Amino acid sequence: MTFPGAVGASPGGVRWDLVVSFVEADREWADWLVWQLQDAGRRVTAEPLPAAPPGGAGAALTAAAGRADQVLVVLSDSYLAAAGATDGPPGGALDDVPAARLVAARVEDCRRPGLFGRIVSFDLFGLELPVAREWLRRQLAAPGVAAAAATPAPERAVVEPAPPVEPAERPAPGVGGGVELLAELADARSPVRAVEFPAGGGVLVTGGQDGRVRLFNLANPARPAPLAEIEYGSRFNQEWVRSMATSADGTRLAVVGDARRVGVWDLTDPSSPEEVFAQGGHGHYILAVALSPDATLLASGGQDKVVALWDTRLSGTRSLLVALKEHRKAVRAVAFSPDGRRLASAGDDRSVLLWDVADPASPTRLATLAAHRDAVHAVRFLSPTLLATAGGDQLARLWDVTTPTQPEPVADLTGHRKAVTALAVTADGRWLATGGADGAVRLFDVAAPEAPKPVAALAGRHGAVHGLAFSHDGALLAAACAGKATVLWRTDAAAAAATR
Repeated sequence: MTFPGAVGASPGGVRWDLVVSFVEADREWADWLVWQLQDAGRRVTAEPLPAAPPGGAGAALTAAAGRADQVLVVLSDSYLAAAGATDGPPGGALDDVPAARLVAARVEDCRRPGLFGRIVSFDLFGLELPVAREWLRRQLAAPGVAAAAATPAPERAVVEPAPPVEPAERPAPGVGGGVELLAELADARSPVRAVEFPAGGGVLVTGGQDGRVRLFNLANPARPAPLAEIEYGSRFNQEWVRSMATSADGTRLAVVGDARRVGVWDLTDPSSPEEVFAQGGHGHYILAVALSPDATLLASGGQDKVVALWDTRLSGTRSLLVALKEHRKAVRAVAFSPDGRRLASAGDDRSVLLWDVADPASPTRLATLAAHRDAVHAVRFLSPTLLATAGGDQLARLWDVTTPTQPEPVADLTGHRKAVTALAVTADGRWLATGGADGAVRLFDVAAPEAPKPVAALAGRHGAVHGLAFSHDGALLAAACAGKATVLWRTDAAAAAATR
């Protein structure tokens, strides 16, 4: 495939956003890359690597870097051979090329020797076109991404203890509002997308855009200690962790994301997690996951508009019980009721669907809630009869689902200035936390659902909140933040519950 004007010599004096460097064997990839990037509004041209350029491949790449903000190399075995790239020590012909201006898109499973092992790279081979297109645009979305990503990152999260802070708002009369900021886990590698506390206690789990799941020992909550690491994504910085869930007993952890596979790990020994279930099936990114209380049933929701139900006791294609295709847009949230008999799913179509999953191989849709005026980002059951939803309309909302075929709105939770993107509920259902794209976290007492009481508003310092979780006893609250940090607070939820 060749698009008119896609590949050829650069006009003199033109400054490009990107120059695509390729060899003739990869011309179709170069054409496709130029087409996609031009469609995204980038000024881009493609230049074939000369067979014997004066000064070698290094001089050709340096010259291309002088005409563009970035040079995108279509990396393959053929390109490596033409460039004379080797695994030898530094000092070769390519080592004077400005590496911070280079990005490599691997179009086959080839080596990354020398210079190409030190620059930002991502994979396009083996992907369906919609996924390849989004990964390309994600990697090259912002000017300077190559320079930023090429900076080496520390191997472990840095824990920054923080002094106590007062709630941003005073608590309602009669409600304890003490919230203490315990720690900020700064992870320079990537934004944090999800956070969980396994019910056994003493462990915090985070999932990031670098495809890693990290477990921390909370023997001293003010100084979480790295405990173990799980590699969910095999393509670094492409296969994000999007969502996680734990079983009621804390022995199972489910992880989903851009690798388009569902994984479940045994956390009986949290210092040595063991993967016990892994299966693919979604046609696009998996954005949401939930485990039934006994962890035998898993629900996943994806960019492909599908809600899938899996039997985690089975393997292979037999484990997929049903794929529900009732949503009209991407599914962003799924949640089981505490008794495991009902499932809520929600997403970009602004609706929440309630399902009877007593027979998980044949779910019955009970109701459709026109829940919010914008996308629904999160759903949580507080009890078998009370549901919370969070939307892009800056609201969280409580629903009475006692009669699941006729849900009724109970109360709205307000205060966020942007979309409400995350929810967390204590095990007893009394306390609800909301997190937003405004970076704020708000805590509510919902013991009386028809009259929720604001308890605390915590000012954000690390960007949008992607995920929230309470510890099983309600004493700790964690937030996964876009600003490459996980924030840990001590709340007085446990004490309040004990004095009811």
